[in-house]
This record gives sequence, C-alpha cells and structure tokens, in this order.
Amino acid sequence: MLVLAVAILTISGPFGTLESLRLPARLAYWSAVALFTSISGWGVAHWTIGPLQRRGQPRLMQWALASLAVALVVMAEVGVLNALAFGQVPFTAQGGLSLALSTVPVAFLVTAALIFAPRPAPVDSGAPAARQPHAPRLLARLPLDKRGALVSLSVQDHYVEIVTTRGRALVLMRLADAIAETEGCAGRQVHRSHWVALDQVARARREGARGVLELSDGREIPVSRTYLSQAKAAGLF
Repeated sequence: MLVLAVAILTISGPFGTLESLRLPARLAYWSAVALFTSISGWGVAHWTIGPLQRRGQPRLMQWALASLAVALVVMAEVGVLNALAFGQVPFTAQGGLSLALSTVPVAFLVTAALIFAPRPAPVDSGAPAARQPHAPRLLARLPLDKRGALVSLSVQDHYVEIVTTRGRALVLMRLADAIAETEGCAGRQVHRSHWVALDQVARARREGARGVLELSDGREIPVSRTYLSQAKAAGLF
C-alpha cells in the first residue's frame, strides 16, 4: 500500500512537485515523505491513545485528540522535508491549506483504525474452555493453547494483556470491557490498569497507603489507594 501511494504521488506530482522536481527527485521526495510520515504518524497515534485510554476518555475524544496530534506532527515533518529539498517551503498559502486538508483526513483514518478496529472474533473450535457453561467469555478471545484459568488482566497501551495459568496474550480492547467478560471467575479490579482473579493471589502486603499482591505465577500487582478498600472487602488484606 505504501509503495502504491508513493508511485501515485510520484507520477501525479501534487503540490507543485510535478513542475519543480524531475522524476528521480520526485520519487526520492515522496518516498521520504511517505516513509517518515507513516512511521511517525503511527507512533504518535499509539503514544497519544494509550494515556487517553488509561484515563478512561471516551473513544471519540481519543480519536479527536490523537488525530490532531498526528496531523500536526506530519505537517511539521513535511515542512522540514520541504526545507531540505527546496531550501524553503515551496507551497503557496493555497497549497499549505491543501496540505492541511489532505493531512487531517489521513490522520483521522489512521487513528480510527487503532481505536475502532473490530475486536478479534471468538474462535469456535470446540475447545473445552470455550464450551464450559461457567467459563469466562474472555477466554474465547485467546488462542487454544492459552485458555486456562484467569490470573490477571493488565493494560498495555490500548491493549489488554490477559494472563492465564497457560500463558498470556494481548487483545485489542478496553480493560472495562475485558472485566465485563470475566463473569464466572471471582476477581477484583485493584488498580486503574489491573484486575486479578481472587484465587490466584498467593500473598498480599501493605506498602504505606497502597498494597501489593503476589500472584500464583510470582508476579506482583500494585493495589492503588483508590481500590484498597475494595481489596480489603474481598479478603485480600
């Protein structure tokens, strides 16, 4: 897809590049623009969406702010590339407006692909974990070899790391949605980024106003002050 975009831009020569650059120079210019802006745009989108999601911002807010960040970074990069290629920004005011109008929709599409991407469909393979009446629905999102008893859920950027007694996997979804699919497994959210299964907690200790849970697999999960009272009510402390 990136190669096709570079080919179209090189041949059509938008924003005055058809008149100002010969074919080899246009190919180099648009290759650099496509490569740098696609990498940085994807990176900025990830970097922006993660904190917004952890703060529980609505998806439309995530989309708007991440798209704005991507558009600003991409336009700045194009400006730098223009300065290097032409010695000055060669576009007129109308050309700059056209650049903005073409950049913003692309930024919205990139961030939409990250935020609103469809969740992985459950795999109907007849695995026992998927067919047991009381097994959490969340297990159906995992590969067959990782469908064990739930241990913990943790936020990783805009993914949720699902840990079971048979392994771990990253699933593109919100923590709140993942917790909603743990029915049949007794557990508690103990941090804005963590949920634990109660029967997988081996030890618990206090560290000032917060707590720490040691799980059956040896990992330690923090208990924030906000969720400490709920953890106590669940008998963890």
